[in-house]
Amino acid sequence: MNIVLPVPKLADITLAGILKSLSDPTRLTIVAQLFAAEGEVSCAEFNELGKKSNLSQHYRNLRLSGLISTRREGRHSYLTLRTKELAIKFPQLLATIVSNAKY
Repeated sequence: MNIVLPVPKLADITLAGILKSLSDPTRLTIVAQLFAAEGEVSCAEFNELGKKSNLSQHYRNLRLSGLISTRREGRHSYLTLRTKELAIKFPQLLATIVSNAKY
């Protein structure tokens, strides 16, 4: 069974919320890898970044700030960066952040 977790509406996403979320190096790394992947990525791809319980909190933070969407299929979760949606409200923001990131 596929379950897509709820994400904030575009109107509710703030620049401050995005920047606060990305101030953490682990979350910035996750976003940079998702940006490079240009599609859905299994959470298993990020296991080298830390413990599963810690990563779950990072995924939750990114989702609640509006940066990613999460789809669960059985015991597996898949992340997608909301690039196209965010580009409507914040053109080139993700590209600028990722290209200038030092992590």
